[in-house]
Amino acid sequence: MSEPRRVLYRCGTPTNFLCPCGAVARRLNKLGLEYRTERVQRRRKSRPEIVELTKQPYVPVLVDDQEVVSDSRRILQYLDRAYGEETPAARAASSRSTNARK
Repeated sequence: MSEPRRVLYRCGTPTNFLCPCGAVARRLNKLGLEYRTERVQRRRKSRPEIVELTKQPYVPVLVDDQEVVSDSRRILQYLDRAYGEETPAARAASSRSTNARK
């Protein structure tokens, strides 16, 4: 299996419900998009890879092929614009969960 083309740089918060990084992860999952997660250092001074990508030390940052998007709101807008409809994998997972509830 090949490496996912999307990389989500996010904080170290272990859940998807306490921070803006989690909102991005939830949207990626909802859309059925494969991605790799890179947890960054808590201290902003220790995030050279993020500064190199965006010229600022803040997360979340999504790298989608050659597209680099920072700020959770902008990332969510980008995902909606680029992948607004659910992918076939997400539709299949959704229908399986719906059928399991019946």
